[in-house]
Amino acid sequence: MSSGLYSLATIIKRLEAATTRLEDVADFFDKGRKNAIDNRPAQGYDESAPPQLPPPPEPLQIETPPSVIAYEENVINGCLQPFVELTKSFASNSVVEAATLLETQLQAIKDLLLLSANCTKPSQEELDKLIKPLYRGIEAIEKTKDGNKKERDWFTHLTFISAAAPVVGWVLHPKPAPYIMDIKESAEYYGNKLIKEWKEKDTKHVEWVRALTKILNETKKYVEEYNPTGLSWNPKVNPDSIGINLEEFQSKTAVSAAASAPPPPPPPPPPMAAQPSTAGTAGGVAAVFAELNRGEEVTKGLRKVDKSEMTHKNPALRAGNTVPAAAPSSPVKRPAKPSKPQALAGKKPSKFALEGNKWLVEYYENPGSPLVITEGEINNVVNIFGCKKTTVVIKGKVNAVTLGSSYKYIRVNCTTTSVLVDSVVSSISITRSPSFQLQVTGTAPMIQIDSTDSGQIYLSKASLNAEITTAKCSAINVSLPVEGEEDGVFEEQAIPEMLKSVVKDGKVVTSVVEHVG
Repeated sequence: MSSGLYSLATIIKRLEAATTRLEDVADFFDKGRKNAIDNRPAQGYDESAPPQLPPPPEPLQIETPPSVIAYEENVINGCLQPFVELTKSFASNSVVEAATLLETQLQAIKDLLLLSANCTKPSQEELDKLIKPLYRGIEAIEKTKDGNKKERDWFTHLTFISAAAPVVGWVLHPKPAPYIMDIKESAEYYGNKLIKEWKEKDTKHVEWVRALTKILNETKKYVEEYNPTGLSWNPKVNPDSIGINLEEFQSKTAVSAAASAPPPPPPPPPPMAAQPSTAGTAGGVAAVFAELNRGEEVTKGLRKVDKSEMTHKNPALRAGNTVPAAAPSSPVKRPAKPSKPQALAGKKPSKFALEGNKWLVEYYENPGSPLVITEGEINNVVNIFGCKKTTVVIKGKVNAVTLGSSYKYIRVNCTTTSVLVDSVVSSISITRSPSFQLQVTGTAPMIQIDSTDSGQIYLSKASLNAEITTAKCSAINVSLPVEGEEDGVFEEQAIPEMLKSVVKDGKVVTSVVEHVG
């Protein structure tokens, strides 16, 4: 009995010790929970929630300046849209196509005006990228015209649009209004032909000519009011307008477009896991179709059977069970295709022709005798491209003369080329044509030289009032007739190449530095 009581007392003590231990453990966890509650984050914080991303940049608020609004109202809505609608109402598909391309060109000018109103002037490389689509548009209109020469009733319409298409080039011209006037005068030659041909037959053609002419007039009027000295960048329309660079503007406008666009559709559900195929299916029909779906890969390893291995042509082979393997044949070496000589790889055919109102003198190299344009007319434009060691004589009075190319994407520049011209109505342009010689025997109001080194200009007494503009040029000399001497006696003078700029009264003042002695 005493041993039983002793055992019971021992059990009770052990139970009391275990209970005390459990209470200590419970107190420990209660204290930890209280500390966690006291030190927890603010209300509503969810540890499982992902970290919050910084807010996206605010989209750029673009305000359309009055110059762009005026262009859209007067040129786009007032002239261009009625012209395109009239063209679609009666003209052929080729004329409609050319008119649509012209519409795209003028719409691109509106986008360029909006860009220039909000941005500082970009680098030359960025500017070339902006202007390149305009040049491609002019080329597309020209190709549309050349590709539809068989349409006799509509070819003059296409030529009229093609002659007016370069009007978008005013954005690169320092004097855009006279430039647009020259384009208009060149295009009016074909417009007058259409009016003379159709005024007694169908007045819609006459109305169409006047609609296109109105576009040129309104563009000239707009340029005279808002861009008299060429495309201006970052004009301060209001005191708060601050110009930003082109890359920043394009990135912010992209954010604005993305913010205004509807949300993208939800992603497609994940593909279902492929069910494991049974061994029988993998080795049966499914395997056959899987091999067939490989396409040409199936027959890639096969070789052509030689006649000596064909059993139907060699009965002796049918007696055995196997066909003897053929000896490995050496690969057949095909003759190498002769390469084109480098000297002939980029050579293009020469061209000396009158197309419409344009004289084209292209890709002549040391022809031996001068190329003479005997009957130049006042509406003719002479374009000289890709010539070397060539002399071009232009007789009569022409509208304009171009030597070289103003677009660096086309390498048709002239070298060591001489031009002798009587008189020019608008201007003579020389671009990327080193070692040129130019002589004017009559009159020429303007001579423009760009990116050209080493040139000689001879002026007559009647052309001494010519305005000579140079940019990125060196070693350009002008020979002037000596007063009191006989004809043919000239005095050579160099055009200054060095400029000095100083700041006076908060403005940059630039003067020419001339070296004496």
